[in-house]
Amino acid sequence: MTETALTDRWVAVTRACAQINQAAERVLAERHGLCASAFEIMDVMVRADDWIRAGELSSRASRSQPQVSRLLAQMITAGYAERRPCATDRRGFDARLTPAGRELFSRSSATMETVLRELAESSAEVRDVMGRSAARPAAPAP
Repeated sequence: MTETALTDRWVAVTRACAQINQAAERVLAERHGLCASAFEIMDVMVRADDWIRAGELSSRASRSQPQVSRLLAQMITAGYAERRPCATDRRGFDARLTPAGRELFSRSSATMETVLRELAESSAEVRDVMGRSAARPAAPAP
């Protein structure tokens, strides 16, 4: 126990995030061949809905530009993303997910929903951070 409630909360959030990230890395790699960083980048790309500047992708994914570039190169090689020169800045490029990338993200998102629910059910720290509703799916409407 620390001296302040805010510090206690921060420690609890840090522990819960570590549990979530460890599970995400393991399950995403085993089932989908992805790392958590690639999943996060794909999430940003899906939300952009079309082409997105690589620099913007880096900012929104809270990942370094070199890390985003490396992961994008891997996704392009695997056929999950594509890139084109930026129309407004010849030094940069835009990227987007391919249909295969969108499908992979859809499958991996469903996997993450399951993993997060299981973690919330088994870990009080995760449940407290994610919210109690994360532990159980909402009941269907009558």
